[in-house]
Amino acid sequence: MGRRMNRLGRYLMPFAAAAMLAGCGVQESFKEADVEVGQFHTALNAGNWQDVWKTADSELRQATTRERFGKLLDAVHRKLGKVTASKQTGWNANSGTGGTYVTVTMQTQFERGAGTEQFVYHKGSDGKLALSGYNIQSQDMMLN
Repeated sequence: MGRRMNRLGRYLMPFAAAAMLAGCGVQESFKEADVEVGQFHTALNAGNWQDVWKTADSELRQATTRERFGKLLDAVHRKLGKVTASKQTGWNANSGTGGTYVTVTMQTQFERGAGTEQFVYHKGSDGKLALSGYNIQSQDMMLN
């Protein structure tokens, strides 16, 4: 029995090592996404959504126009003000043939209210994250 378990262990070790390496890649993607969210908030606070658009993924550019994206971020900035605090409340990662998608949900406090933001980042073959989706849910934004 011991010899059989040893043989089984030899076969399972490469799979366990691969799973750990994949987990490290996902962890690294979440760290990168946190940096990207911080850069997004810096641009939003400055009223400079153009910087966000310049580095956005082609999927975001196909889903909306530059003008509509600008109007959304201008409205967030105008109605809610600057970001004062933001805390990650959820995350998800999916990998496929088109790359890795990292979704980060943030509970964000602004000067004049709060909102739940969802960021979707695409990590393509170049290894860099690019914003491919943004959504905000905020009653305060609707009421201001």
